[in-house]
Amino acid sequence: MSMSSVDVVIVGAGPYGMSLSIALRARGIEHRIFGTPMLTWREMPPGMCLKSFGFATSIPTPRGTHALPEYCRARQLEDLDPVEIATFVNYGAWVQKELVPNLEVTNVTNLERQGTEFFVTLETGEQVRAKRVVVATGLKHFEHFPPNLASIPAGFVTHTSRLQDYSKFTGRDVTVIGAGQSALEAAAVLHERGARVRLIARKKVRWAGERYSRNRSLYQRLRHPVNVLGTGWKSWILTHVPGMMHSMPTGPRVRFTRRFLGPLGAWWLRNRVVDRFPVIEHTEIAAAEISNDRVRLQLRSASGKEEVVEADHVVCGTGFEVDLDRLPFLAPTLCAQIARIDKAPSLTNRFESSVRNLYFVGAMAAFSFGPLLRFVAGAEYVTPLLARHMAERRT
Repeated sequence: MSMSSVDVVIVGAGPYGMSLSIALRARGIEHRIFGTPMLTWREMPPGMCLKSFGFATSIPTPRGTHALPEYCRARQLEDLDPVEIATFVNYGAWVQKELVPNLEVTNVTNLERQGTEFFVTLETGEQVRAKRVVVATGLKHFEHFPPNLASIPAGFVTHTSRLQDYSKFTGRDVTVIGAGQSALEAAAVLHERGARVRLIARKKVRWAGERYSRNRSLYQRLRHPVNVLGTGWKSWILTHVPGMMHSMPTGPRVRFTRRFLGPLGAWWLRNRVVDRFPVIEHTEIAAAEISNDRVRLQLRSASGKEEVVEADHVVCGTGFEVDLDRLPFLAPTLCAQIARIDKAPSLTNRFESSVRNLYFVGAMAAFSFGPLLRFVAGAEYVTPLLARHMAERRT
């Protein structure tokens, strides 16, 4: 087994990982980056669109070049809203080819710590000894399913992030669970592909307003400022004072992060859902079982009314929940040393975990830094800060 050494290892090749690699390269910091470019996004269902604006979904670079809107305009594609996820994946591949040529398309199979150094094992069999490691693997491995579906075999239930082939559901009964963009869009596409769809939501399904206009009045811009998180002053503050959330007490910060920008459907999706198929609101799954090769769901409404529905398959658009124990490459001994906020890592204001020189960015940092880190736009805050910190610690 070969062994090599490097200063920094980046695990993950999505927007956060590639952005950091670009910044470290600009500073002359020796590093290696491992992963499949845009893997989490690449695995999302075809035909889906970004919920965020095009200008809010660029991979940050030190000079502000290679932005998503520029990429889209050059190819005569929609550059604001909605931007297809396939376009974003192709954009990420373009950024990687142009600015991250050192990316190694291989998976990390084990990460452990020995003394003051980390040992990274690759699926190729190579071992890499590193002084510092940044984990930037996004939401992969963190799909959340309602607890009452835990006993249902995998062949009968699919998370929206894994739903790539809609054609196999044509003519079948499919129940979609969730009230957010992924659930609503999955339900719409399933319906359009010929499935018999119903959607079950714990709360009322909410919709965003009309298409964003670039030509808004001064009054509109002051009352509802537009930023990378959407509209409104709360989003504006989170975007322009990104370090503020880290200084808040942990409890309020976590509660705010969980609730901020709750489930919401995009304006361009509404006509594909409303009055197209049954939408059962204010209802949750009380129990579930397999009966005669179908999923039997016991529903309970907010008023206490119960009913039973059956489906050939259940699709869960129920979001993600960060849980370090579900990262398959983290050695158990190392994982046990990492202090947590709930199941996520507890991080310093430089994104460092309780294990010195081990960093986490992206959604895994949201409970420490607030909801901005759940979005690609958060990389614009993370990347320069972390790159500067690594340059300072190196000297």
